[in-house]
This record gives sequence, structure tokens and C-alpha cells, in this order.
Amino acid sequence: MSGKRLTKARILVVHRTGFVRSGVLSLIAKSMQFMACGETDEAPLARELFLRHKPHLVLIGLRLTGADGIQLIKEFRSLDPSAAILALSEQADAFSAQRAYRAGARGYLSTEDAPELLRALDEISTGRPYVGASVLPLILNSFAGGAKSVGSSDINSLSNRELEIFFFIGRGLGVSELANELNVSVKTIETHQMRMKEKLGLHSAAELRQKAREWLARSAVNRIREEPESEQINGARFRCL
Repeated sequence: MSGKRLTKARILVVHRTGFVRSGVLSLIAKSMQFMACGETDEAPLARELFLRHKPHLVLIGLRLTGADGIQLIKEFRSLDPSAAILALSEQADAFSAQRAYRAGARGYLSTEDAPELLRALDEISTGRPYVGASVLPLILNSFAGGAKSVGSSDINSLSNRELEIFFFIGRGLGVSELANELNVSVKTIETHQMRMKEKLGLHSAAELRQKAREWLARSAVNRIREEPESEQINGARFRCL
């Protein structure tokens, strides 16, 4: 590690999937640069561990048990701006990466990028951003196509929470399913949908669903174009470590 730290950097591991946490902890244990100071899949305990151990780095999943990882990234950044945060997602997509960076993450990996984990931690610990190999082409493609995509500026006007809901609407989730998935009330989802329709210039829930599906379909086409032979199962590489 280029910072020449005399003691190992403390890392808090927050991810909802047990085998992913185990794989990450195994890699950290073999490192001469880092040490795990705690691990959990629950947001309340993650906050407690963060305040107790004051980690130098946090590895965090975007979907946690009963919580949104994006919101937790924001909280950690507010509690200690010096803590470097690496987002680890089950999906390699530009949408999730953009949300993580907007929230304050310094690096982003998908579970396909497991071999890059220690390098990513090293990079973000010295203040440099890091993007996993499976994600970088998608981000570049997203930027390249952004100017040509109809309504892309409107989509960018959505908040992080609205983007998350928009993503799930595109996947076909209804109001009750969204409320259950995000652990909020149906009324909260309906309020978000109303604001999204205003920002996107839409007049009905049907139009919102259609726009979300079209946006998600474009994202999927971009991913297929960049990864024509991708047949990996999420987290498979971590299971092999």
C-alpha cells in the first residue's frame, strides 16, 4: 500500500449475502495491508460497528437486509468523510455504479470482479477512485450514449431513491411489491411515483412503467453489447476463493 501505513487498515464488511462476506473476509485475512474490524448484513448493526471501530475503509453491498446500501453510504460519508467506501454489487451495471458514486462511494465492483478486490481497496485507500473491469465499459458506454438517449437528462434529474424505484418499476414490480422490497409504506412509494411523473413529464402510472421498461431495456442492450459471452453466476468467483 502506497501510504506506507504502519498498522493494517481496518475494513468494515457490510453485505447481505453470507458467502460473499466469507469470500471477502478470506481475502482480507490473507492480506498484509488490511484487517477486518467487523462484518454484518444489517444496517443498524453496520452503523454501530462503524461508530465503534472507526474503519478506514468500508466494503458495502447496495442491497442489505431491511435497508438501502446507497442510503447507508451517505450516512457513513456524513459520519466520517475520511472513510473510503467500496461498493460491491451483485450486478455489473452503470446505473448502480452511478448511484453509488453519487452517494459518496470511492470505488465500485461487481461480484464478477472478485480478483480485483485487494487492488481496489488499495486504490481507494490512497484517495484514488476505482471501477471494476466488468463495470468500466458499461459506464463509458453510458456516458457515450447519454447525449443520444432520449430523455436521459430527465432521468438524471431523479434522486437516488427515485432512481432505485424507477429501476424496480422497469423490472415489473408493483406498488405493494416495491414497498415490501424497500421496507417503506405504500404511501411513500406512491409519493415518489408522483414526483417522478412530474419530473419526467408523465401523466399516469402506465406511462411511468413504460418509460422505466424502455430505459431498462436500453441498459440491458448496452450490457449485452459489451459482454456478449457473459454467462457468469453472481458471486461465483467469491465461492471459489
